[in-house]
Amino acid sequence: MREPPEECLALIWSRADAREPRFSGDDVAAWPDGTMAQLAGMGLVREVENATSVVCDACADAHVEEVMLITSPRGSTPRAYISCPENGRVRVPIERLRQWEVDFTGLARAIASALELAGNVEEIVSGRVWFLGKATIAAQLREIFLACGLTWEDACDVLGKSARLNAARTSILLAAGEVPPERIWQGDAPPVVALKSVGTWSETGLSVDRGHLESLLSSGRKKKPAVPLVSFPTPAGTTWSDVRLIVKYTGLRVEAKGKHKDYTVESAGFEKQGTKRGPNRLWLLLKAFGMHGGLLPFKAVDAKTRTNLKQYVSDLRKQLTALLPGIEDESVSYDKGEKAYRTAFRISSDESLQFPTPLNASWTDVAIARDGDTGIRIAVTAREKFPVSAYEEDDGRGEDTHRWEAAEREGTVERAYDLRMLRLADEQDHPNHAGQALLSVLSGEGTVRRDADDRGMLDLCGVLTKLMGIDDSPFRFAEYDEKWVALFDTP
Repeated sequence: MREPPEECLALIWSRADAREPRFSGDDVAAWPDGTMAQLAGMGLVREVENATSVVCDACADAHVEEVMLITSPRGSTPRAYISCPENGRVRVPIERLRQWEVDFTGLARAIASALELAGNVEEIVSGRVWFLGKATIAAQLREIFLACGLTWEDACDVLGKSARLNAARTSILLAAGEVPPERIWQGDAPPVVALKSVGTWSETGLSVDRGHLESLLSSGRKKKPAVPLVSFPTPAGTTWSDVRLIVKYTGLRVEAKGKHKDYTVESAGFEKQGTKRGPNRLWLLLKAFGMHGGLLPFKAVDAKTRTNLKQYVSDLRKQLTALLPGIEDESVSYDKGEKAYRTAFRISSDESLQFPTPLNASWTDVAIARDGDTGIRIAVTAREKFPVSAYEEDDGRGEDTHRWEAAEREGTVERAYDLRMLRLADEQDHPNHAGQALLSVLSGEGTVRRDADDRGMLDLCGVLTKLMGIDDSPFRFAEYDEKWVALFDTP
């Protein structure tokens, strides 16, 4: 894409406060070829009806005359003329009559896309004010708005009608034209930033300098993040159950409703502040959730983390809300039955997923079953010890002696995973060789007829062994029948 000159973009900002923010054919003729088509293609301008009058270019008086259209003979292409006192009838090229105007709705969409805002663009005051979406900027979750005509006499009334803007607790208003005086606000004015100060053109279209926006809104703050948090463009209506996080060795992938974006540890907001850089404690906590498939028991973290785990989880919720703005439900909750914190979203890690397999469990204690179209459920039955209260009989002094005794009971540890989380499927949830092998085993009630060196079965053995932490193979190969037999149950 060829880059149009910045002057053309500046013209859009300069026309934004005009009652009719239009460009004539004469204006566009002075631009580089194709610039108007490119701006229109990006939705920043749109063509409107042809002009009915033009400036005479046949004399030096620059008088404006009404255009006459003549179609003769009948059915021929119309021809345009004006009357000049000095030169009589003057032919006007049709291109001079073409007109374009700033498309503020298209501009709103372009800004929302450039800032990767969460939610949908909404026009809240016809032709004047637009809600663009939400983003975390300067360490706050903000609602972003666009307005035009803020220097007009009716600006105060227009802003008074902007119920959503006035109800927003933390907002930013981007002024398409000039920044208005504070007196037009009936209450406290939100931060108002002239779009011309942050809007530029890049190879992909309109670009908004987020770093400059951060600096404008961070004035007076003692510390600013070295790398601004770039929030995810969360689709409207997204819940945490629609979200998948993949914790990578050097960053994070976020997926929701068909959108995905990769972040570094820094840009996702998980880096330590100060001189000592590196992943912070919330990143380590997020990685722990990933390694446990979204269900993190207290006993799975070290003693120091366990002491402050409730506060760490609270901080993680805030960080996830900043990263994925626009989701109203809770991202992490406490599961009393499991005595663990559970994520409402799916999460996995590039490091090996770990099933909380009880000590000394074997494959005969394991059961694996289908769970929907793309998931499995794993359960392990094991005996666990627990203390019980007991009393010895009267020792002759009239008192029973109290003591604690160890007892055993049968317990079950159960987890549900989707195949992709276990690396048994691709990003479209299509099972890979090992995933297909597992599904064949489950549909075959624990047996499948495949060669001894079958790639899928060998890969599956590795996946299950690493997941469960059981050293023995989960299968035995029956050479006589040439089939694999699961040592775990397949109910």
